[in-house]
Amino acid sequence: MTGDTPRTAVDLLDAIAVGFRAQAEAVLREHDLTYDQWRVLERLALAGPRTMRELRTAARLTGPTLTRVVDRLAETALVYRDVDAADRRRVVVHVSERGRRLYDRLCPDLGRIERDALAPLSSEEARTLGRLLERLSAGR
Repeated sequence: MTGDTPRTAVDLLDAIAVGFRAQAEAVLREHDLTYDQWRVLERLALAGPRTMRELRTAARLTGPTLTRVVDRLAETALVYRDVDAADRRRVVVHVSERGRRLYDRLCPDLGRIERDALAPLSSEEARTLGRLLERLSAGR
């Protein structure tokens, strides 16, 4: 794409997301985590135990991908699974103490990446951007 070609909003959002993800993956790789594994760990750390169905929606992953991600996180003792007491057919995933410590250790680095990405904006612009992105993602 040349410098004088207009870029669509979707193209701009994608470029920002790709850049952020690449920086986040570099940090996560040092801890033997993938971005998808981080998303699952983050959802569990922030929202508490979730069924696989809830986690699939929250992390925006397909069923097979989520199963692989949770399997790997469980193998490394970052999460654990148990049977839902209310419905024994459902599996509930929990963040382990080890997973919580890793989440707490990584948050500052990933937060810095986000702050750096938003640095060109004023505080008010960053809040407005956050609200606008929330509105855009509400139906997804």
